[in-house]
Amino acid sequence: MSDRLLLDAIDLVTARLKAGQVAAPAFEGGAATEATRLLREAGWIELRGGEYVASSKRGLVIGLDLGGTKLRGAIGNAAGEILAEFDLPTVTDAPDHVLAQMADMARSLAARAGVPMDTVEHVTIGVPGVVAPDGRVVLSPNVSFDGNTPLAKTLQDRLGTGVTVDNDGNLSAYGELTDGCGRERGAHSLAFLAIGTGIGMGLIVDGHLLHGKGGGAGEIAFIPFGSDPFAEAAANPGGAFEAAVGTDGIRRSYARATGKDVDVREIFDRAEAGDRSAAAVIEDTTRSIALGVATVIALLDPGIVVVGGGIGARPGLAEKIGALTARLVPTACDVVPSALGDRAGVIGAVAFACHQARLGLIEGSGTGAEKGAAA
Repeated sequence: MSDRLLLDAIDLVTARLKAGQVAAPAFEGGAATEATRLLREAGWIELRGGEYVASSKRGLVIGLDLGGTKLRGAIGNAAGEILAEFDLPTVTDAPDHVLAQMADMARSLAARAGVPMDTVEHVTIGVPGVVAPDGRVVLSPNVSFDGNTPLAKTLQDRLGTGVTVDNDGNLSAYGELTDGCGRERGAHSLAFLAIGTGIGMGLIVDGHLLHGKGGGAGEIAFIPFGSDPFAEAAANPGGAFEAAVGTDGIRRSYARATGKDVDVREIFDRAEAGDRSAAAVIEDTTRSIALGVATVIALLDPGIVVVGGGIGARPGLAEKIGALTARLVPTACDVVPSALGDRAGVIGAVAFACHQARLGLIEGSGTGAEKGAAA
């Protein structure tokens, strides 16, 4: 049996557990039988009264979602069900401090679940920056990291368990694929667009997260944008597209039109209340966002673009973007609001930690393919 087939079978068994389809006969036959045996022997699932349940003490994983203002964490079982979750204000005064905060939160989550940290199978952390192949975090404007420190290796040494670090947009996309809009539609590809203070995107094609050569795939903030893209790029080190459609760009546009500097929430509220200047700014911003989304659709054909973030979550915005992109590109694509909201990142981190833990279980068992088969 190939590792790929066994992993698919494990995914099937755990998905059924999560959905409440737990009767033992549901898991009998073919690869599902082998997957069930492996999960039982590892103690990740248990048979109770003729029904399988995920263990609350074995097969646990942790997901952390680090933002510029908030760190959210959750611990889940082998089926990806959340056992405990909480958040804290992000410590941003020094790179060492935010590292310590993430390690402390992971330990606290393990303690809340009543397990030692070294029994947690895997930890996955989403960070607001580009994660290079060697684990260094670069291009992180909202949280300071030491560009010479491989973050995953450093935290792995502190926690005593496997750690994966990825871009927060990537993990939000993964969360929507496994537990949100993608799951609802049975999708294997999607893009997640976060619109807020910054602009980011996570891309999944045929079930695989796209990272690119240096980890910068999906950095939509840097799409050349404006009447003179070279001038815009020179003036906006955070990206010309982000400068146009992010929080600061919307505020600048409204200030130019009215002479008033107000926050984005108020600009949206004023637009809904009939302020013509605010409505014009929001309309122009929506059209600009649609240009970026249409570019992604034309290049990758993701089938679904999920819109989230503080601005992206505004009611009706995703639908308006979708209507505009349909006028720009003929490729069919659903543009929809996030199903998971501000939990997309942490749900995705837990789901990806589950995936990494399952890969480790197969590798350690020796029950997969003759080593070297595609995983």
